[in-house]
Amino acid sequence: MPTVAALGEVGVIARLRRQIPGVPSVLVGIGDDAAVLRGGGREHTLFASDMLVEGVHFRLPTKRGLTPFSTFSRGLTPPRWIGWKALAVNVSDIAAMGGLPTHAVVSLGLPRTTPVAFVDGLYQGLTRCARRFGMSLVGGDTVRAPVVVVDVAILGRVKPEHLVLRSGAAVGDRVFVTGCLGGSLASGRHATFVPRLTQAQWLVRRLPVHAMMDLSDGLASDLWQLARASRVAFQIEARAIPVSRAGKTVRHALMDGEDFELVFAVSPQTARRVPSSIGRVPVTEIGVVSRRGARVELMDAHGRITPLIPTGFRHF
Repeated sequence: MPTVAALGEVGVIARLRRQIPGVPSVLVGIGDDAAVLRGGGREHTLFASDMLVEGVHFRLPTKRGLTPFSTFSRGLTPPRWIGWKALAVNVSDIAAMGGLPTHAVVSLGLPRTTPVAFVDGLYQGLTRCARRFGMSLVGGDTVRAPVVVVDVAILGRVKPEHLVLRSGAAVGDRVFVTGCLGGSLASGRHATFVPRLTQAQWLVRRLPVHAMMDLSDGLASDLWQLARASRVAFQIEARAIPVSRAGKTVRHALMDGEDFELVFAVSPQTARRVPSSIGRVPVTEIGVVSRRGARVELMDAHGRITPLIPTGFRHF
């Protein structure tokens, strides 16, 4: 009998997708950054969820020493930043679809020994993120669990003309990323990042964006998701990839993950209109859609082209 480790995350999602029937009210179901529910008016509804699990997405001190005043030293994440991240990863998904977040519910799994001060700190981060992006927290659930779990479900809205999926990249398109990549855990940016909602809105309101997603599992892995969805091949220039100071190397920029930047594809004509920055966030052209057929390739500084195989974070 196969295990989820044998199938991998992509295989598990594909298997589940085949078991869930489509319904007329769902414009886009499993397989994108958010589901798209048909709206009766001039907007569609976006629906997404993300879960953070202690020991997988963040580390805490031992329960005896659990404190809201812990820092990023030794890889520990303060509660307020766990809360910020739990909501911010969902805002990032809505941004990648070209939409705006509106409401969220938060469900918590907590060990019985969890200090109330930890929960207070967690909600400080959640409410701060909600205020920052003009949305409301409207409920959730609380249960006992062996480790801390924070599960957020989010609603958003998007105008049909602003909706961007992963499946629209076309041969000849130019590929761009926002920000700098790599080193998110070493720098603490994996929890303190700012979702690129402003940048996504600038793009979809001014330019015809063919495909877009947020970078959560690493550029290499997420490009493969775009390639499969659009059924095209991406050819990326290694020397064009913007590497963060904490990332240091192109390999880290490709594989580390949890950057929560945007990767998007536009036509060659539109590419001339993409600015070098949106606000204070740089925007960099890193490659091209070279041909049909799901594939991702990396061109080195000498022009050599090799398949790009993701070896970064995997859930299973």
